[in-house]
Amino acid sequence: MGIPVIPLPWSVGADPRALRTLARHARRRWDVVHVHDTHALRLMTYLAALEGSGSRIVATRRTVAPTRSAWKWRRAHLILAVSESARDALIAGGVERGRISVVPEGVDAEGLEAQGSTVLRDAAGAKPDHFLVASLAALGPDRDHATLMRAASLVVKKYPNARFAIFGDGPERGRLESLIDKLDLEGWVCLPGFVEGARSSLANMDLFVMPSLREELSTGCLEAMWAGVPVVMPAAADGRLRAEGIEPVRRGDAAAMAEAIGRFIDEPDHRAQASERARAYARAHRAEAMVDATLEAYEGVSGPGRVSR
Repeated sequence: MGIPVIPLPWSVGADPRALRTLARHARRRWDVVHVHDTHALRLMTYLAALEGSGSRIVATRRTVAPTRSAWKWRRAHLILAVSESARDALIAGGVERGRISVVPEGVDAEGLEAQGSTVLRDAAGAKPDHFLVASLAALGPDRDHATLMRAASLVVKKYPNARFAIFGDGPERGRLESLIDKLDLEGWVCLPGFVEGARSSLANMDLFVMPSLREELSTGCLEAMWAGVPVVMPAAADGRLRAEGIEPVRRGDAAAMAEAIGRFIDEPDHRAQASERARAYARAHRAEAMVDATLEAYEGVSGPGRVSR
């Protein structure tokens, strides 16, 4: 797309090599530096303290977890929280309300309209009469796939036509493979890894489960909702619904998750209603709206007409 990319050497949270590289480029005095995670915010905070900076720092906050260190977030000129719950968690951690703007994540619809591929069901080995419960997420410690596994062990005892597929790879794969063996879920739960072309096959899922520990909404959730697939996901810490079309369950509660999944299997009308709510929510939260709100935020911190880079 012709957009310059600056690679940073980075092996630890505040790698001095990354600081040196970033400092060299930041001297160009960008209007806005948008940091997309805590590590990037830490780097820019150190850089601003060491050298000073004419750039305005905008940070994104995607989780509802309490802030471990509010001082970094207070040094951002503006924080874009992806939800009211994420905003409230920042405020509870000591960040001023006026420093926070809520900009919900948006779904990029390009490539999602042409649903029809069977690549996900094929990768999962799911037959036409199987009820496919799927999750698309990196297999990392920020996901509670273990609870999903335990829920699956309860579901398959009652619904022999249910199949579970957790798509993605990551450092937790070995532990999850061991859990499949321990719970005797071979043939019921599979780990197909990364599947090329998955976005054109999302409608092939019967139910999407996102066992996130802290994240509000993932791209995978929004894309599944765009395809009309209902979502089961742990509720926010305050019990608040994350989005219409999402069935909230208690975090870490395998029995509650199994019950929610079972209801979607038992009640087609419930599934159809959740599908319509999910589809409506995703279409009301397009990427274009997120981009417009982000650009407006940039203008707000840098001054009208200043944002050019």
